[in-house]
Amino acid sequence: MPLTALLSDHVRGNEGVMVNPAKKYFHRPRPYDFDPALKPVCKTTPNPADYSFPSGHAAAGYLHAMVLAMMLPEKRDAILARADDYAYSRLICGVHYPTDLAASKSVAYAMIGIIANDPVFRKEFEAAKAETRRALDY
Repeated sequence: MPLTALLSDHVRGNEGVMVNPAKKYFHRPRPYDFDPALKPVCKTTPNPADYSFPSGHAAAGYLHAMVLAMMLPEKRDAILARADDYAYSRLICGVHYPTDLAASKSVAYAMIGIIANDPVFRKEFEAAKAETRRALDY
């Protein structure tokens, strides 16, 4: 599904536009940096500039889920529930705080409002939506 993959790549590229400046502004240490007794179960890369707030992974997950929910509105609830599960996994594996996830969801909702009005996104989205729905026999 090349059109859907292209859209996904462009959506992924948008995540850092809002998340990275927020991370630099807030400088919130990750839970395991704040308390060395905590041992995350996810793979981590030592980086003193890799801050916790907001979660980039969660924001990307929510943003992709919102795009998919726009493509498949009949699956919206299941898609967004899966995004919540994905974000929650970041908390469970010990690399984020609950408020990091809440902020990421808010960031994603703000971002979808911006990118959904971009003419380039709209064109790519419509092509990917048609491709995805054909592939799923919808």
